[in-house]
Amino acid sequence: MSLKIKWNDDRIRGAATAVLLLSRDRLLRKETTGLVQNALDVFRHDLDAYKSAHPIRTLAAAKDVGAFKDAYHREAYEKLLAAVESLLGRLEKNHTQFNSLTELDNYLIFNLRTFG
Repeated sequence: MSLKIKWNDDRIRGAATAVLLLSRDRLLRKETTGLVQNALDVFRHDLDAYKSAHPIRTLAAAKDVGAFKDAYHREAYEKLLAAVESLLGRLEKNHTQFNSLTELDNYLIFNLRTFG
């Protein structure tokens, strides 16, 4: 059975928000490699841990950069945030659809590959 995930589906925004929130956690721990892949792995395979660590799971919450003390990691996160927002805008503009969650994850990983 084919699963259609349309451009305005909450699962797209949820995955993008998870990438941001979980990547922010890793950057705060000064871990800079594999941000997107690791974030999606945690999001897909340990959803309970993600939900308990992030009770507020919105893009507005993901935009908070106040916890960063290191300017380098803050700048890296701000670049990731801008890239995710741009990607979400492109998905909306082009009315992109996905056939599975795996396809969505691969799309995010590919398009955010400069962030690991």
